[in-house]
Formats: sequence, structure tokens, C-alpha cells
Amino acid sequence: MNMSADKLPKVTVVTIAFNAEKFIQKTLESVIEQDYPNLEYLVIDGGSKDSTPAMIRQYADAPQSRIAWWVSERDSGVSEAFNKGIARHTGDFIGYMNAGDYFASPDALSRLFSIYAAQPDADIVFGKARLTFENAPEKIVGSPTIPADKLPTAHQAMYYHRRVWAEYGTFSMDYRYAMDYEHYHRIKDRIKWVFSDVIVAERPLTSARNSFGNPSRTYREYLKADRQHRNPGIVLNYAKFLRDLIKERLR
Repeated sequence: MNMSADKLPKVTVVTIAFNAEKFIQKTLESVIEQDYPNLEYLVIDGGSKDSTPAMIRQYADAPQSRIAWWVSERDSGVSEAFNKGIARHTGDFIGYMNAGDYFASPDALSRLFSIYAAQPDADIVFGKARLTFENAPEKIVGSPTIPADKLPTAHQAMYYHRRVWAEYGTFSMDYRYAMDYEHYHRIKDRIKWVFSDVIVAERPLTSARNSFGNPSRTYREYLKADRQHRNPGIVLNYAKFLRDLIKERLR
């Protein structure tokens, strides 16, 4: 990066977790190992009953830990956990790297924010994510296009300026799976999006830890958000909903 560390925006990364002992270590280490100098790290556990809290504590208590704050307490789900991060963060930008997901490289944040000097008025800085499936080819998502029927990238590769929350509100507690999609439709035509052609995040898609385990359930919420915001993308999402519903019933 060409900017000195004191001129870089402060970036908050939030990890949310629940019973994630099998995969949270890779997530924690991928954040801690980022070479981005102006980084705040928050970890929010939903009251796990396995060893997840102990693992987080181990990293938080390490000498020169990069974990600024963490908590393990029961919550109502992903939306509440996301919003806890928003309430607690002190960064200029905030993004989410959920338990099980991880940065694509130690310089992923530095590469993503290398465009900041030329785009200091960005509301959202976003890049690409690599999705890996069980028994299927990987897929890279993310482009400068702002579509109607989906986010422009996985939310693990999106960093929101704090003014976005102040102006348009946080994630809706009425959504369990598509809260980021509903929020997207509140903001997509009102803010400045800045794309960086960088693979920021790796997102393994397994049914144990995300909504892709039951995609029709997620698309039901997409359709709910489409109706709420009178979004023409509802036609495409209804077709996707029917496709995945049929696949699930044929299993």
C-alpha cells in the first residue's frame, strides 16, 4: 500500500460463531495474521456449548493479541450477532468473517483497501469471494455490477463505512437468513460502491454452518425482502426458490 499506516482507515473485522470448534481456529488465525496495520478484531459467540469460547479466550489472552473484545452469550441468531458488532465497533469500516470462513491471503485486507486513497468517499469497499462446495466446482463471486436479485459479492468480502449504519439502520431482526440481502435493498441505490478486483475471502459452503444447507428457506426470505422493497429481482428469485425447493424434495 502507498498510504502510511496513520492515514489508512481503521477497519473492524467481526467474527460471529456458534458451536464452531471444528472450524473457528482457521478463521481466527486468518484475521490475526492480516498484515493490515490499522485493524480492530471483535469476536461474538452465541453462547456455544462446545469448546468454541475456550478457543476464543486462548487467542484473546495471547500476548499482543489482536482481539480487542469478545463475548460469549446467548443471542437470537445471526442478525443480533451482526448488530452487536456494529454497536461495538470503532472502525471507519466494518466487515464480517464468520466462523468457518477465512481471508484468502495475509494481505487480503491491504490489497482490498489499496484503492482507498483514490476513493476516500466510498460507502462500501468490496471485492471477490471464492465459494467452495461439497462435490461441486468452486465458484468466484464479485463484480462491479450492482444486481437486483443478489448481493454484488458475498458479505465476507464487503466492508461498510460506519455512516451506512447511521443513515440506513442495522440488520433487521425480522430476518434469520437474508438479513444482508434485505439491508442491501435499503442502501444499494443510495450509496457509493467501490469495487476492488481482489479475492478477499474463502467461503466453504457446508450445511453445518450456513443457509446453503437449505437454500429454499433462504430464498423465501429473499422473496420477503423483494416484496418489502418492491424489487423487480423477485422474478429471478422466485425461479431460484422453485428450483431449490424441487431439488430438496427429490433428495
